Amino acid sequence: MPAFKNIAILGGTATIGQQLIKDLLANKGEFASVVLLTRDPESTKAKELAALGAIPRRLPSELSAPSSRPHLVEALKGIDVVVSTVGAAGIAEQEALIYASIEAGVTRFIPSEYGINGDLHAPSVGFIGEKVPIRALLRSPEVSVKLEHTIVLNGYFVDGFFSAFYGWDFDKAPTAVGARVAGAGDVPISLTKQTDVAHYLAEILRAEPAVTRNKVVQVEGDRITWNQAVLLVKELLPGATMTVNSTTAEELEKQVVAAKGYDF
Repeated sequence: MPAFKNIAILGGTATIGQQLIKDLLANKGEFASVVLLTRDPESTKAKELAALGAIPRRLPSELSAPSSRPHLVEALKGIDVVVSTVGAAGIAEQEALIYASIEAGVTRFIPSEYGINGDLHAPSVGFIGEKVPIRALLRSPEVSVKLEHTIVLNGYFVDGFFSAFYGWDFDKAPTAVGARVAGAGDVPISLTKQTDVAHYLAEILRAEPAVTRNKVVQVEGDRITWNQAVLLVKELLPGATMTVNSTTAEELEKQVVAAKGYDF
C-alpha cells in the first residue's frame, strides 16, 4: 500500500477528477479510501463514482464562508492528501480548503494548476494569475510548515488545443480551416490529455512522498510547435484550404491583457 492511504478529490466529477478516482480504485484495496468531495452526492456522476468504490462526502455550497469551516474540517478528517481538480470558478475557494486541511491534519495539498508555469507567465495571463495567491499561500512559512504541497504542470490540454480559444477556425471544415500562429510558430509547446494528467497524479500519489514533497512536477504527453500543428491539420484534412495568420508576440501580449486571459 502507498504511504498515502486516504485520498480526497475536489472537483472529482469533472474529467481529470473522474479519471483520477477511477485510477486510484483500479487496484482494489490499494488505497484505504478514495473520497469524493462534492456539493451534490446525489448527482448522477457522484453516484457512478460511488458505485465504483468512491466515498462521497458533502461539502457546503459556499466553501469560503466562515460558517463552512467546521463542515470542511469534518469532511477532511482522516485524509492524507487533498487533490483539487476544480475549474477556474473554484480556484479562489481553495484557500478555505487549505486552512481546513491544516486543521483536519491533512498531510499534503495538490492545488488545481494543470497548465503552463504560473511562476513565469502569471503576470501576463489573467486566469493564470488567479492561481498565484494559492501557490504563494502553500509556499508561505505559515502554511508550509504544517501542510506539504505538490504543483503539477502539464502545458496545454490537447483536448481543447484545436479550438477557437487557441486561434483555430474549423467552422467551414472540411473545406476550409483557419489558424492563428503565435510568433514564428517554431517554439515547442507541451500538450497533454486531461486523462493523462489524471494518470500522472495517480502515480504521484503512489510514489515515495519525498520525491514530490513541496516540488513543482512538470509532465507532458507530447511536444509540438504551432507550425507542426498546422501540418498535422493539413494531413488530417487534405482537401481543406488552409489560411494561416501570424501574430507577433507583442500583439499577443496586448490581446491577452485586454481579454484578461478569458476570451483570448
